[in-house]
Amino acid sequence: MKTFLQETALAIVNTTNNYKNTVCVVPSERAGIYLKNAFKDELKGRVFFLPKIISIENFIKEISGIETMDQVSLLFEFFKIYKQENQKTEADTFERFIGWATIVIQDFNEIDRHLVNASEIFSYLTDIQKIKDWSPSKDEVTDTVKNYMSFVGDLYLYYQKLNEVLMDKKAGYQGLVYKQAYEKHQEYLKNHSENCFHFVGFNALNQAEEEIFKSFLSLEQNHIYWDADAYYINSEHEAGTFMRKFFNEWDCLQNGNRKNWVNSHFGAKKNIQILGSPLNVTGIKSITTLLEKELVPKDTALVLAEETILPVVLNSIPASVNKVNITMGYQLSNIPLSGLFQSVFELHLNKEKLGKNAFYYKDILSFLRHPYISKITNSNSEKVIKTITQNNLVFVTQEQIKTFCITAGLDQKLGDLFESVQNITDFIERIIQFINHLNQKLEGVELLYVEGFRKVFQEISTLNLEYKYINNIKVLYKIFKKILPLESIDFRGEALEGMQLMGMLETRCLDFKNVIITSVNEGVLPTGGSERSFISFEVKKQFNMPTYLAKDAIFSYHFYRLIQRAENVYLLYNTKSDDFGGGEMSRFLTQLMIDKEEDVTHRNIVANICSTNTNAVEVEKTPRVMELLQAYFTKGASPSRITEYINDPLTFYNKIVLKIKETDKVEEEVASNTLGTVVHDSLEFLYKDYVNKILIAEDLKVMKSGAKKMVESKFKEHFKDGDINIGKNRLISEVAEQFVLNFLNKELAEVKSGKQIVVKDLEREYKIALTTPNGHQINLKGKIDRVDEVDGVRRIVDYKTGMVKSTDLKLGDLSLATTDFKYHKIVQVMTYVLLYTEDKGFDMDKYELQTGIYSFKNFKEGFLGMNFSSNSRVKDYRVTKSYLEDFKQSLFALIDEILDNKLTFVENLDNPYKQEA
Repeated sequence: MKTFLQETALAIVNTTNNYKNTVCVVPSERAGIYLKNAFKDELKGRVFFLPKIISIENFIKEISGIETMDQVSLLFEFFKIYKQENQKTEADTFERFIGWATIVIQDFNEIDRHLVNASEIFSYLTDIQKIKDWSPSKDEVTDTVKNYMSFVGDLYLYYQKLNEVLMDKKAGYQGLVYKQAYEKHQEYLKNHSENCFHFVGFNALNQAEEEIFKSFLSLEQNHIYWDADAYYINSEHEAGTFMRKFFNEWDCLQNGNRKNWVNSHFGAKKNIQILGSPLNVTGIKSITTLLEKELVPKDTALVLAEETILPVVLNSIPASVNKVNITMGYQLSNIPLSGLFQSVFELHLNKEKLGKNAFYYKDILSFLRHPYISKITNSNSEKVIKTITQNNLVFVTQEQIKTFCITAGLDQKLGDLFESVQNITDFIERIIQFINHLNQKLEGVELLYVEGFRKVFQEISTLNLEYKYINNIKVLYKIFKKILPLESIDFRGEALEGMQLMGMLETRCLDFKNVIITSVNEGVLPTGGSERSFISFEVKKQFNMPTYLAKDAIFSYHFYRLIQRAENVYLLYNTKSDDFGGGEMSRFLTQLMIDKEEDVTHRNIVANICSTNTNAVEVEKTPRVMELLQAYFTKGASPSRITEYINDPLTFYNKIVLKIKETDKVEEEVASNTLGTVVHDSLEFLYKDYVNKILIAEDLKVMKSGAKKMVESKFKEHFKDGDINIGKNRLISEVAEQFVLNFLNKELAEVKSGKQIVVKDLEREYKIALTTPNGHQINLKGKIDRVDEVDGVRRIVDYKTGMVKSTDLKLGDLSLATTDFKYHKIVQVMTYVLLYTEDKGFDMDKYELQTGIYSFKNFKEGFLGMNFSSNSRVKDYRVTKSYLEDFKQSLFALIDEILDNKLTFVENLDNPYKQEA
């Protein structure tokens, strides 16, 4: 089957002798390339000038004699007019102006493209608003309504002034270009009377295009070629809405064969598969199988109704498809590099927002951890991150970050991005210099990305030098976000080779044997009823302007036209629902399932989900592993690491053998371990002058008076540059102070009640050498928070800022202590007993010894002693040789297990516990 453009080329060749004066007007540049190729095929072997082939956009510009101004330049020109003409109210800043001006320019576009009388429509809008707001009960109009009425009233003035300024510059927004083309087309037609014009493959036209086309087609030498099918022309189908209107209303089509090219290709037998999948990527992956096994890539078009999924598609194309021509641009806003510039703006915007003369650490880390920064710095940016985290810098000054960058060996152009934004022009220049640096470090397609961003910032710089409206970083960021979606990277490729990857609008006039369309969901294809405009739906209908209904009809035509000549059609839609009603297949598909029932196959694609049995990781104890284990136990094993093994042997292996450490993080809020350290150190320094002395009330009063200052100093030491004077940190610092005071108050009350308290030791590390039953020589070590003597009873005390209950320290059979992590607090306090008694040679038969915990979150319970009783009604707090020996043998058994090279480290998959910080 011949394609539409091949049939068109053949028709023109058969009726034309002089190609030099032949002009073919097509909907898009892409259609022009394919038509040119069709002419080459038809004229093969003959020497001729090819006809002039021009897109409708360029044709309109040629007639009008003016160029289209880009949207950002339009905004600057419009703002200049707005400032000059707005005399009634306080003028908006450029930042606020951008928000509504883009909508107004779009409305101006629609008004001019459809040749609407601007004075009438703006007057109509004002009258409509007056009617809406009128009420017999209202004495006067509100300020809000007055402002809106004034705004609408001024729109016509802005419209006139903008038209005048743009015409002086011989430039215009698209609608103005179309209006000028309409006004000049008769003169253009007279000056080109020797030419034959052929209009190829058009469907929806704005009013200016309609009038121009009708004038050209009133002359017999000019022709139009419709790409239509009887399926939607000879019925009320929305795809044929515009052509039926033209066929019925245009006088120039009533004579001769002007209602031509209405074929019946859609009714032919087709293989149509409608494929639903819960994720776009699932459906796209399924199509790759077809591309590998069933479809010939050069006869295939992969059409993206939702162009944002281009990266997913590019990553899914099989290697066997070695040629792909991408006809759509890749928006700069979708390129990963855009995130880098976004993070630069966030650095300065958040610095301003937080009111600090310093950068927020998360913004710095976001910037420095961007993949492109890691790439161009050879990961030296990690040195800066390490410096920030090690010094716990929540806010980093400009001088600090620049010093860190220099120390880490980062390029000055990167460090310059942290300079304060005193002058927008200088800031933009620093970004451009940084882009130049990127250009030297990157390669391949990334250079295209870099060039795209250079163009954006140079355009902003040029406009600002001329207009000087960007006076702060907020406005600059808004302009940047406005430009970004308008700019795209054009991929270079051979237009006529390989599989064609394109957007929906790029398919105009083109035909393919195999067609794949993605994201055929309601709200995507068609797009739905949302429009940003100051002109309401009813007003648009009154003035014969297009509404969202026209847009639906346009995309309906594109959809059905694309598949009318295709043999194999694959239509993918997303079945996953969302909060906005996503997951609904397009009504185009529903209609297709009815109209082509015998040709349509509908099925859902579900990704293969493999049920995997998670096997515990098992690590053998090689000679090297045993060597590292022995080195650890020789250096000294702590009770916290031993309990870690009980909890999960693999975690123990990772930390002790592999020496994997947790990543340093900036402590923005005081962490629980920092709180514990502050309380421990505060009590140590308050009590250190009273070791081995009988405490008296006066001593404790002195300590109480210095408690607040002591806690503050310990926060400065351990929380470093963190701020404890605001927010949650303020509360935590007060909690720490209260913990210390609670402890001192308790001891003061006990002293006053007659108890004799002697602190024997504070925060001392004990270390002892032991030999296990299997002959392993090891060292145990541990820091005991406090050893004291209360009324002759020696106590080994551990502080916990977390919650501990008396039940956590109760166990009748100490041989079980190392068998379950739930006993980890018992393991800790009994290890301290072992360390202390061995080191001091403490005689437990002669002197009473207890061990336990002070829980600051359960302080009302007082000292929680280790209870060795098996009877719930009896309490037994005294540590005996027997109890200690039972625990010691249990501990030795565990250590022998760790050091047994015949056993492996096996991951604990059923671990219900999380160890305390």
